Amino acid sequence: MRFSRLGISVAFAAFMMVLPGAQAQSVADKADEAEITAMDLEKAGNLDGAVAKHREAIKLLEPIAKYAKKVATFKENFEITLLNAANAKFNAKDQAGAAALLEEALALDPAGKNALTKKVKESLAAVKSTSLNQEGVDLLKAGNAAAAVEKFKQVLDLDPTNKAARVNCDVAEAQVALAAGDPATALVKMQDAVNLEPSRQFLQDGLAKIKEAAEAKAAADAKKAEEEAKKKKK
Repeated sequence: MRFSRLGISVAFAAFMMVLPGAQAQSVADKADEAEITAMDLEKAGNLDGAVAKHREAIKLLEPIAKYAKKVATFKENFEITLLNAANAKFNAKDQAGAAALLEEALALDPAGKNALTKKVKESLAAVKSTSLNQEGVDLLKAGNAAAAVEKFKQVLDLDPTNKAARVNCDVAEAQVALAAGDPATALVKMQDAVNLEPSRQFLQDGLAKIKEAAEAKAAADAKKAEEEAKKKKK
């Protein structure tokens, strides 16, 4: 959605129209009507309709050079509506829809001049983090711990303070280490997860199992070393 929006903006910028006064005023009136309707729809809770009307208002007015300041105001209004609509979609578990609207909002202010754009960027990072974290959880449940680790690391790149992703990453890395026959590393990773969320029983249970595996391997390694030492003495 972001790229189609940018494409439209570029096309208008390349063909700015100089219309006769009466014709330009007629277009401006239609744009104003669409903008007012957008505001009314948003107040009524019809965010999808409001988004559509904001787009219509900007599309009408943007090609006319004399209305550049009004277009800028329309875009600020639209950015607010897009943020509200994205929040609604996110709350409805439509993360892809929320991300698309936030991308469109950023495209309205690529230079980041509007104060709201910082909030839009933060919201987009949160939406992407939530989506990536869930993808990682799904991969972990499916038994693909290595791929899950990559998803959780992507979340942490976006938000290093994301506690849930950090715990999930530790759990996934512990499983990768176990599969590689390295329970000692798995133990360290799982202990990190428990330290972050000590009240979660499934983490405590996982830590106990890994401790058993680590102790069993340590005992097996010690026995093997002892047998090899005896062979050398012979």
